[in-house]
Amino acid sequence: MTTQPQPQQSTAKRAFYAGLAFFVCALVLLSWGGWTLKQYVGDQQTAPIEQVRLFGDFRHIEPTQLQRLLQQQYVGNIFRVDVDQVQQFLLQQPWVYQAAVRKQWPDTLVVVVTEQHPVAIWNEQQLINQKGELFSAPLDQLIADLPVLTGPAGSEQDALTMFRYVEQLLSLHQLSAERLELSERFAWQVQLDNDIRLQLGRQHTVPRVQRFLDLYPVLQQHSEQAIAEVDLRYDTGVAVRYIPVALSSGYSHLEQKREA
Repeated sequence: MTTQPQPQQSTAKRAFYAGLAFFVCALVLLSWGGWTLKQYVGDQQTAPIEQVRLFGDFRHIEPTQLQRLLQQQYVGNIFRVDVDQVQQFLLQQPWVYQAAVRKQWPDTLVVVVTEQHPVAIWNEQQLINQKGELFSAPLDQLIADLPVLTGPAGSEQDALTMFRYVEQLLSLHQLSAERLELSERFAWQVQLDNDIRLQLGRQHTVPRVQRFLDLYPVLQQHSEQAIAEVDLRYDTGVAVRYIPVALSSGYSHLEQKREA
């Protein structure tokens, strides 16, 4: 006669059911935890933006005003902020060159703005930045005197390049240019900060500036009158116009052969 190990089988069944119950409870707890975490993340993603933190090196931008504008647009009145939309909004503002926007947990919008760096006024209406790109901003907000460049549409890059060449030469002689003009016929004129106008023509413009600098001490001694204009569109010499006085034409021709 064979005896059955009843106690051992009962213990094994209880252990099996206890393990199964533990597994089910653990699975339920994990599922509940995952659902709770998903809900929490979703709530955080849709939580309203409560504040804007603005960073940047500002010269023309008024940070308080820009921050107030951002708060009016994106704080407390929308729940899902699109950072790309905020970035495009910033790029439409005067003086903003670049903008980076990100969300910071739990309720902050972080904005980093790079301001435009103007180097010249273009055609009395727009501005040119250091890369030769045009942008629009109120000219009355400029905090420094800038040179004025004028020319046909699309020639701002050439004008800025020419101005830099000319200014580099002039600075060696303690002179500076305050205005550069490119005519419709692509002839260059430069107005110095001492009110002398240089007619440079269409060719050999930089060498002609150097010729003026070489002759400038002589021109100053040639007449007691102040120089108004120097026409450098000649093969070798120049034509000088002094500020006119009564009964005087004010012109002095040092060379008569002129080229374009």
